[in-house]
Amino acid sequence: MLYFSRHAPSAYSRFVLENSSREDKHECPFARSSIQLTVLLCELLHVGEPCSETAQDFSPMFFGQDQSFHELFCVSIQLLNKTWKEMRATQEDFDKVMQVVREQLARTLALKPSSLELFRTKVNALTYGEVLRLRQTERLHQEGTLAPPILELREKLKPELMGLIRQQRLLRLCEGTLFRKISSRRRQDKLWFCCLSPNHKVLQYGDVEEGVGPPVPESLPEQLPVADIRALLTGKDCPHVREKGSGKQNKDVCELAFSVSYDHGEEEAYLNFIAPSKREFHLWTDGLSALLGSPMGSEQTRLDLEQLLTMETKLRLLELENVPIPEQPPPVPPPPTNFNFCYDCSIAEP
Repeated sequence: MLYFSRHAPSAYSRFVLENSSREDKHECPFARSSIQLTVLLCELLHVGEPCSETAQDFSPMFFGQDQSFHELFCVSIQLLNKTWKEMRATQEDFDKVMQVVREQLARTLALKPSSLELFRTKVNALTYGEVLRLRQTERLHQEGTLAPPILELREKLKPELMGLIRQQRLLRLCEGTLFRKISSRRRQDKLWFCCLSPNHKVLQYGDVEEGVGPPVPESLPEQLPVADIRALLTGKDCPHVREKGSGKQNKDVCELAFSVSYDHGEEEAYLNFIAPSKREFHLWTDGLSALLGSPMGSEQTRLDLEQLLTMETKLRLLELENVPIPEQPPPVPPPPTNFNFCYDCSIAEP
């Protein structure tokens, strides 16, 4: 602690100032962290253990510093403070933070960085989010879900499941949704209803009164043939949110806005939407993309596909429970010595 304060005064001051400005429960305890971190570094570096003649570990970065352990501590205590902040930890989370820091240090030391600066760069790049991602990947490897045969099975299932998602999106469009109109004063004061016809050829829409349930599609006065639609626009590309202010309300509207451009005589016209929620935005943009033959690239589609793939894969592998799945396919046997067993059944025997 004394070495850190004397040889890295700016980092030490930043550590103290950051924690003094936090709430009491979110303050990272410097003394306790330093003690536990010193114990942790001794465990990772096997300090105090007898030398082994058969050991293969060699860390060149420790030979480029006069006070290598102290310098490593200075880097590690700053890492601990950074991880504490990323985890938004409290005093009760101290042990969890130390576990993450242990993993960050162990993974980086295993890379055998050639210098302390390289170690600093690599360990700071290994954020809390990256540690979680690596844990998830390793867990999937242990479960076998990332084995090549499983990945191949998932790829074969994707087209069928994407077709199922596409069907669900189109059914949602056929059910229809109530949308709000936004006036020039940015007031959402009028409702209108839009749905897709059962034959998927026409968008039917019209105004509705507040407090009235969804109308019968046949009663809607306006129709837009799907064949006339040119493109689907979202966000700032939509004409009804373009060139507006950058306030919070406009940002919220922009995230839910989408439009379809279509042929209106010789001119291009737009049918503008403001989705009532982010989920409805994803469902409608996916459904319209499917109608136009474009890929469904929303976050909701990705989540639905991953969930369906996981469920379907587990169902297909029920009979293989506790059976190890090989990483590589079995070797192809050599060809037979002759092919006398092959017959052409179309030739009649004499």
